[in-house]
Amino acid sequence: MVPADRHRLTNLSLGRKLLASAALLLGLGLFFGGWIVSVELTRWDTSATALFQWGERLEILRLRRPQIFWTLFLGHAASLALVGVVSGVLLRRVALARGARKALIGGLVILGVLDLACWVLLRHWGTAHTLLGGAIVLEAALLLYVALHPLRDMWIFRRWKGTGGPPIRVAIVGGGFAGLYTALHLDRRLGYHRDLQISVIDRRNYFLFPPLLPSVAAGSIETRQVTYPFRRIFEAANVAFKKENVDRIDLDTKTIRARVDVDDDPVTGEAQVIWCETQYDILVLAPGSDTNTFNTPGVKEHAFFMRELGDAIAVRNHIIDNFERAARETDGDRRREQLTFVVVGAGPTGVELAAEVRDLIDHILMSRYPELDPAEVTVYIIQAGEQILPGWHKTVVGSASDRLRKLKVELRLGRRVVNVTPFAVTLDDGTKIATRTCVWCAGVKPSPLLSACNLPLHRSGRVEIGDDLRVKGRDDVFVLGDAAFLLHDGAPLPPLGQVAFQQGQHAAKNIDLLIRKQPTRPFKYFNFGALVSVGDKFAAIDLFGVRMSGFIAWWVWRTLYLAKLVGFGNKVRVVLDWTLDLIVERSISQIAADRQDFSGNKFADNTPLAARPRPQEPAPDGMSAPAPQDVPKQHAPAPQHAPTA
Repeated sequence: MVPADRHRLTNLSLGRKLLASAALLLGLGLFFGGWIVSVELTRWDTSATALFQWGERLEILRLRRPQIFWTLFLGHAASLALVGVVSGVLLRRVALARGARKALIGGLVILGVLDLACWVLLRHWGTAHTLLGGAIVLEAALLLYVALHPLRDMWIFRRWKGTGGPPIRVAIVGGGFAGLYTALHLDRRLGYHRDLQISVIDRRNYFLFPPLLPSVAAGSIETRQVTYPFRRIFEAANVAFKKENVDRIDLDTKTIRARVDVDDDPVTGEAQVIWCETQYDILVLAPGSDTNTFNTPGVKEHAFFMRELGDAIAVRNHIIDNFERAARETDGDRRREQLTFVVVGAGPTGVELAAEVRDLIDHILMSRYPELDPAEVTVYIIQAGEQILPGWHKTVVGSASDRLRKLKVELRLGRRVVNVTPFAVTLDDGTKIATRTCVWCAGVKPSPLLSACNLPLHRSGRVEIGDDLRVKGRDDVFVLGDAAFLLHDGAPLPPLGQVAFQQGQHAAKNIDLLIRKQPTRPFKYFNFGALVSVGDKFAAIDLFGVRMSGFIAWWVWRTLYLAKLVGFGNKVRVVLDWTLDLIVERSISQIAADRQDFSGNKFADNTPLAARPRPQEPAPDGMSAPAPQDVPKQHAPAPQHAPTA
């Protein structure tokens, strides 16, 4: 299927381009020319303050020279109509999101009507003097944008011209930071061509912003704010999205085999699937990673995770549920068990989650459960290493550690968890912490999809790649993000978001060069630094060698995360959530998620079939195989695996 063209202005004929450009430039000339003439006629200065007093000067001009005033008015109205109509037509061919296009056209119409109404009512409406100055400044900025954006798309663009041969198909498996940035930057570099097909395959239909999951778990941000639908992201790009669960990739035939959940069988209730195959010429493999339990007994059965939206919702519901139960519990030991929360792993996610949970308890829950004793509430962080935030600078680690202690978070450093049950967490020194809540944030491991692709794997389980991000010996396969093993300054690049999006941008550049038959370039990683939020209005950061902690660092943390959040609507909602959280108490209502699957597919186990162990052979002589051990679960865990695709 030929993809839809999202860059249609580049395809206009030369005559139409010249006509549209002349109309836009004429309209802008009339608009700003009339402004300059009115300034000169009233001998008015052009300071910033005077700009907002333009209505008063026009009133003077109307009284002294009414003919010139109305001539300027007609020219002004003509300029608005000309730019508005032409840009409105051209914006439909610009690669803009539907919401942004509506906002631009709607804003231009509202400001234009207000502007012309103020001109007409200057004599009868005193407020028009004040409104006109502000309206004209906003209108000028908006007119420049709606006129110059189409002009840029018509005349200043860089796009692939095609090869004259068969279509080039670029398939991106995984819609995390690496996959998303690859798709968007590749579209930006190549533009539209009927012989270019870019597709993104993921088992979820939305992009997830994992750094804010601890905030979702504590209720300071609502669930939808950390997700953004792929189909909305790509609506202004020449990228096709496929919601599929990749099972295996055949590198020899260049085929991606994936399953699609179609419906539930009305009789058995089992999910019905169809199998799809996607052919590719260039493959970008960015399936992310999975939770690493280090084969610790009981973790998969009884621990919560913090990798999916469903995980954050499950943790939030479970914390509130424990408080509800503890409020009715008469046995002191069981009550303390219900009010003890254990976070395993002191990386950024574990630290932020423990701090957010402590804030939720101290600032919200304790005031709503007066029958509970605050002394019975305990939050632990268990860390196998000798410090929290392993690998971070000691200054940042010290600030974060001090803050956690002030928040009354118990740090157990140099200790490993050896067993997890529904009612306790056991450490390697024999210590048993009675708890109903264990959240596992202890590490990641490569996606199981990698083992089903017949790629050269490092002993870490990740795919070894070259400096240009391609698999050694496979010029048509790029591996990015958590799935890739690449040395930088003698050490492998860590599985971090900033590594993933930098690799995504560079992969797009190299794919562009590869398509144009030019040599690829080596990837150079730039470490921007690290930052972690440690409770309310406190963060510790290490950015570009600048280390600080406290309120300013917390403001920087929020600003940077907000900048990286996908979707303008999400940015606005998060700002509103953060603002309301300062003045309005957050909700402690539990979110019913019994029949919802926030992972994006209905399969409980997202491991590709090709990577799964063979089923147990039937017992001989008609003997029945032993039934699996019935392990009690304290909750129905949310999907535990990162997306395989």
